[in-house]
Amino acid sequence: MTDRPLGYASEPPKGSLAIIFLIVFMDLFGFGIIIPLLPFYVHDPEANPLKVTLLFSIYSICQFIGAPILGMISDRYGRKPVLVLSQLGSAFGYALLGAATTFTWQNVGMTMFLVYLSRVIDGFTGGNISTAQAYISDVTTAENRAKGMAILGVAFGLGFAGGPFVGGVMGAHSVSLPAYVAGCFSALAAIITLIKLPESRSSAPTDAEAWLHPSVFKPILRKPALVQLLLISFSTMAAFVMMESTIGIFLMKIFGYQQRQIGWYFAFIGLIIIGVQGGLIGRLTRALGDWPLAIAGPLFVAVGMFLMSATAWFPMLGLLLLGGATNATGRSLQGPTLSSLISKFADRKEQGVTFGLYHGLGSLARVIGPVIAGFMYRKHVTGAFLTAAGIVIVASAWTMIVRASAAQANEATAPAPQL
Repeated sequence: MTDRPLGYASEPPKGSLAIIFLIVFMDLFGFGIIIPLLPFYVHDPEANPLKVTLLFSIYSICQFIGAPILGMISDRYGRKPVLVLSQLGSAFGYALLGAATTFTWQNVGMTMFLVYLSRVIDGFTGGNISTAQAYISDVTTAENRAKGMAILGVAFGLGFAGGPFVGGVMGAHSVSLPAYVAGCFSALAAIITLIKLPESRSSAPTDAEAWLHPSVFKPILRKPALVQLLLISFSTMAAFVMMESTIGIFLMKIFGYQQRQIGWYFAFIGLIIIGVQGGLIGRLTRALGDWPLAIAGPLFVAVGMFLMSATAWFPMLGLLLLGGATNATGRSLQGPTLSSLISKFADRKEQGVTFGLYHGLGSLARVIGPVIAGFMYRKHVTGAFLTAAGIVIVASAWTMIVRASAAQANEATAPAPQL
């Protein structure tokens, strides 16, 4: 098979979207697989919560920086080389993480240096999601692009739900084993990409190329409702990762959980997310519409945060599970409906740019949220949860205000009735 640009086609080349799915799935699976183990990479995590949460932030900020750079390189040299090399880079990052935790280093600082370096490498190469989006844009038309992009959401959900569970179970045997496994999967994805994936880059402009120019954001910034919805999404993502980045050390302190139990808890949350987004959200949206769910979702998240915080004084498993389920349900109700509202407020020609900004803000939230969480956890073990609860309550009220403003704007622009 020769690597030739495919350009726009009525249908993507056979098997290409499956390979892109595998690449994105492995990015999120590899990231998720070490989440239950983050506290175990840090010496005395209870006394150093910020070191734990910074492992989240450093990955996300490197991904944020890497995404446009890898996108521009792929515009010049092709999607396939970038996808292959980024997967190999991730494999190297995971191998470095495994080595950092396998061998006993004379200096504890050397262990932490290697752990952080591995997250820098994997975060930067994990920015290949922008290249994956550009590939889908290359091989689809406007009519079938939404279907192609949808596979990225599925890969995100499955990778992020399955990764923490597998990491927790394997980490109970060896804290370095999940890193080596993730590295092997990334290397396998690189080999499959090299052998099976045809090059897609053509001279035709893509959404990914367009959104790199700052001027394309001007139409979005002229729409107050759209800007506010994007900021609401940013705020709630920051709140969600505040819980995510501290739940491991919280469970260690309050319940005495180790890798296996933390992995099972993440798996439980992942199953709730898959269940709500996979089956319930469609029926609820048809029955209630987007706005009520986008408003109620953050309130569910807040209740979940309060219930999880209560286990610091009443360490009951049932309360912990109820808090996690309520939290995950709220996030699953808000995420898809808020994305739908953002899509509806953006012009059809601005969808790619809007969601490029949406994902960029999400990456920044995953940088800022864990840093705040680390500081708040030092004040009290529930500090991150309670701060996150306050943020999402404000987000819910903010969404109500945006809804009312949008309704007033629609009434003002509606044609006068004929007399």
